[in-house]
Amino acid sequence: MEKRLFCGIKTKFIAVSTVIMAVSSLTWGGWFWYKESQHITTRLETEGRLLLSSMEAPIIDAILYESIGVVEENVGLLDNFVEQIAGTREPQVVYAFITDHTGRVISHSNINEFGQIYSDPLTRAVLSGHGFMGRKSEAAGAAIFDMAMPLRIGGKNWGALRVGVSMAPFLAEQRRLEQEILIFSMLFFLIGNGVFYLVGARMARPLKELSEAMVRVNYQSLDAPFSVQRRCDELGQLQQSFGEMLGRLKRTEQERELALAQLLQSEKLATIGKIVAGVAHEINNPLMVMSTSLFHLEKKAPQDLGRYLQTHKEGMHRIETIVRQLTDFSRVGTLDLQPVSGATFFRETEGFAGMALKKHDIRLVARDEAGDAQLSIDKGKLHQVVLNLLLNAADASPPGGVVQLVTYLEGGSYCLAIRDQGAGIAAENRDKIFEIFFTTKPGGEGTGIGLAISKSIVEMHSGSISFESRFGETTFLVRLPLREGT
Repeated sequence: MEKRLFCGIKTKFIAVSTVIMAVSSLTWGGWFWYKESQHITTRLETEGRLLLSSMEAPIIDAILYESIGVVEENVGLLDNFVEQIAGTREPQVVYAFITDHTGRVISHSNINEFGQIYSDPLTRAVLSGHGFMGRKSEAAGAAIFDMAMPLRIGGKNWGALRVGVSMAPFLAEQRRLEQEILIFSMLFFLIGNGVFYLVGARMARPLKELSEAMVRVNYQSLDAPFSVQRRCDELGQLQQSFGEMLGRLKRTEQERELALAQLLQSEKLATIGKIVAGVAHEINNPLMVMSTSLFHLEKKAPQDLGRYLQTHKEGMHRIETIVRQLTDFSRVGTLDLQPVSGATFFRETEGFAGMALKKHDIRLVARDEAGDAQLSIDKGKLHQVVLNLLLNAADASPPGGVVQLVTYLEGGSYCLAIRDQGAGIAAENRDKIFEIFFTTKPGGEGTGIGLAISKSIVEMHSGSISFESRFGETTFLVRLPLREGT
């Protein structure tokens, strides 16, 4: 399978934010530069208009004085005005001249231009009466802002005033502004990227932790391998959903393992039941012959052989007990369900328990708190379960100990608890306590069949059997569903 190039959310976020910041910086910087350039041009035009407007009236007066003979032409009033304009340093004037209505220069800051006729578009437009006009041009390789204003009075055109202003100071200011904009845009870009990086890293951290946690999850351990930090956003919901999903998977896996264990146990019990049924049948035949022979031997044997015969009888009784338990185990798969009152079941169980525990040095305390609950059970098989649990409790209890038998209702179930005061069940044996042929009793005293049979009987009633154990107290709890309608 082709391995695709991995590109994390943080990387994508930073890449997108970088593009956004770059476009924003360029857009903002370009717009600001454009607006400032317009502002410089407007300011230059305003200063030029102000300069030309301030000189318009005196120049027109001088032209009128010369035309009507008030002053002589060679007095040089116009040259004085042109020299005054040319000497202006703010803005920096490069040239200034005056033309008559035909475009001929009648006064110029450069004496060599005197008498020249200007017919360029700017001069023609101004002489045509278009008012103040300005344009950018070049003179001697330098940038010039060329301005012109008509000299009109009383509707008559007397000529035009032309002034060229150097744009060098304005261009220097514009270059300085460009540098400032560039520096500020770079700072804005870097700071914005830094902020976006920190935000992206902070936002991606929980996603990265969640991704790493998901990688660490396996079927051997479905516990959430991270501590879920309480968040109030979509990431918090994602973490919570992931934790809940792991919880559901864990419960499902536990249920699957339990179902598999139950299936294996059922198959094992079924197989063992078939084998046991055949073995019990084969053992019963010679056992019957041995029992009959032993009966006749007891009558005819000398008295000094009685103790040996008694040992043989106990051994045969032991064999009969084991065969009977095996036979019961092989028949546990069938139930004869009948409606039974809980009070009746408890009363009969208490009576059987009292007789079965007489040979044990313990005290039985029985208490019915379930009342007249209605059950649908195989009474004989459940008596077998309770008696087996009581006998185990009696065997585990110290001399003079107390064994309790308590029934009560809880969560729609009929509960029957058997509690003893023994040393408890060792931790290493708790997972195997219900396995067939497993026993903690000394050899010759236990077969390891009783609890396996009890568990099968209870589960066939759609109930459950569990236990809690610690030193000095062990409680086996049987839960049975109540009869429908109660």
